[in-house]
Amino acid sequence: MRRLAILLSLIAAPLMAQVQGVELDEPVALPAFHLENDLGETLDKDALNGHWTLVMFGFLSCPDVCPFTLGNLEAAVSETSMRVRPDNVPQVVFVSVDPARDSGTVSDYARYFHPDFRGFTGTRDQIDTLIEATDSFYRLMKPDASGYYEVQHSSAVSVIAPDGTLRAKLQPPFDPGATAEFLARLQIAYRRSLNQ
Repeated sequence: MRRLAILLSLIAAPLMAQVQGVELDEPVALPAFHLENDLGETLDKDALNGHWTLVMFGFLSCPDVCPFTLGNLEAAVSETSMRVRPDNVPQVVFVSVDPARDSGTVSDYARYFHPDFRGFTGTRDQIDTLIEATDSFYRLMKPDASGYYEVQHSSAVSVIAPDGTLRAKLQPPFDPGATAEFLARLQIAYRRSLNQ
């Protein structure tokens, strides 16, 4: 019985490693939104046009999911750069859902994981607009007596195509090589859809 369980786990492991993302049945157009960072840069719907973008939501004092996922993204984007043209390597955008604590350092946080990663935050309504459009989630928990509060948030990464539409979601942890293959295939399917 133990041998069977080990055998099944060995068979299942490669299959699980291949499931890095889910392509949406239909692309989702993003609504207008406006985010900013401490460098004076802005991010809006128009800024996503013309290139692939990976968007993740989180907060700077996140103890595990955010740093792990950003590190995972750095490895996946590096792998993707070996499979696609340089102009098709996705940009990575980190959006803090906790502007009260993060607005002053969100750029440094994102760039800590890679110099090209960009960090943004904004007003609650602007964050909520993008959260809803990408079918993501967050919740600011009730503050304790000292004013400290926890933040809950989804870990999925949204894949935005050059036409500014949501095309897929990646769920960490993701194998860098398998994720790069998924993104490369997604780009091929996208180009084919434009030529139909």
